[in-house]
Amino acid sequence: MKRFLFLIFIISCSNKSDVVDADYILKNLENPKIVLIDVRNNEAFKSGHIPNTKYNIPLDRLRDDFKKGLVQISKDDTIIVYCQKGILSEKAYEILKALGYNVKHYKGSFEDWKARKLPVEME
Repeated sequence: MKRFLFLIFIISCSNKSDVVDADYILKNLENPKIVLIDVRNNEAFKSGHIPNTKYNIPLDRLRDDFKKGLVQISKDDTIIVYCQKGILSEKAYEILKALGYNVKHYKGSFEDWKARKLPVEME
């Protein structure tokens, strides 16, 4: 049982090279090969999100939307997922990684972004 739990813990943790911070996102906001995805619900997204976020796909729809081809992102591009606190985006990271995408996780997520007083877009 301990081995099983340890294995789950190892699998669920983002690779350190796949974790990005606000500075990385700021440097890449205009990079067309970087795609930001907010996995919070639509209401949270509309109340404020990181500029140039291309998609708002709530976590409960993420896997199906990608599998059904509703989201068109090249596997050569880099996806950065974020949420409010980093919990949902960790799960989104795991889903997209399992689907073969080049994905990074903004662990600080939107709370960190706002705390740094960085620009926010509203819908």
